[in-house]
Amino acid sequence: MQNSVQSRPTNREASSRRTFLKWLGASSAISLLPTSTPQASSGKPPTRIPTATGEIFSDQMGITSVHEHIPLPSNPAQREKSLAFAIDELKKAKTLGLQTIIDVGPTEDVVGIREVAQATGVNVVCCTGFYVLKDDQQSMTVEDFETHMRRQIEEGIQGTQIRPGVIKVATRRLPITPAEKNLFIAAARIQQRYHLPICTHAVSGCAEQQRILEAAGADLTHCYFSHIEATFGWEGRSVEQEIDYLQAVVEKGSTLSFNNFGNWNHTKPEDLALIIRELTNRGYDDRMVVTIDFTWSMENGNIKILWGDTNADGNDRTYSYPIRKVVPWLKEQGIPNRSITRFMKDNPERLFTW
Repeated sequence: MQNSVQSRPTNREASSRRTFLKWLGASSAISLLPTSTPQASSGKPPTRIPTATGEIFSDQMGITSVHEHIPLPSNPAQREKSLAFAIDELKKAKTLGLQTIIDVGPTEDVVGIREVAQATGVNVVCCTGFYVLKDDQQSMTVEDFETHMRRQIEEGIQGTQIRPGVIKVATRRLPITPAEKNLFIAAARIQQRYHLPICTHAVSGCAEQQRILEAAGADLTHCYFSHIEATFGWEGRSVEQEIDYLQAVVEKGSTLSFNNFGNWNHTKPEDLALIIRELTNRGYDDRMVVTIDFTWSMENGNIKILWGDTNADGNDRTYSYPIRKVVPWLKEQGIPNRSITRFMKDNPERLFTW
């Protein structure tokens, strides 16, 4: 049933998580195994989180990718192809230890997302909210945005019993438009009422987004800002200046979400390594998460992975990429196992624990 809470991890699930340990080394085995105590890594009791297949506790999230997508076209043939592709790729990732993804694409096919979750056994948390606003949404008020999100939280998405577990908001670029500001204010109010994390699309201006959320009363410790490493969003700042800019954001308790691993056309590998390493050295490894932002479209009836044709291994950037490629890369950059565990397990759990 949709409202039931999933049972505690099975031996098979624990074995999948142990597979992940080989990427980190035996020294971090204890920190990667799920906690068996009633206290989450944040020190708070576990929180119930709605997923596409029922509720889980936040301490059952395990290895989590907090910014992913399951795009399902309306065309029946394309939908079936996308379903099969998503299922196949998520199964591969689960074999390596992935347990939860946060789908932050406001969907028009939540039933399809449930099919993917059921077929793979991966927890899929759905979202409410809005991506980059369309022209006909630029006149929406705070109350309009609130009503939409409140309805999905209280009544379910698209007539189902599936409820969102995260709020998605976005700005296109700076300056932030009046409608985008209304959206962020609405998200802050909804967060206060229902205790859901806020995920923002923040290629540029994450500090400006944070100021709006803060003024509207959002709990900044449960807000995470995505795509912040994209060089074209730095507004002329050097990488050293960008690190200081981002530090001001995490100092207020918010989390930075990195996803340009292997997408080196958007962020140079040496810049991304420096940002993560320096913020880790400054003591902020508890305010960063690692994800991949995997998505695709259909082109001439075939799957086309976003940025797949603009990077050397772009078509390899799937749900399992963080475990297969990002973990070894982070280790090569001098990031300690302790921090990598936080990026992929502890920090996602903290974001969803109230």
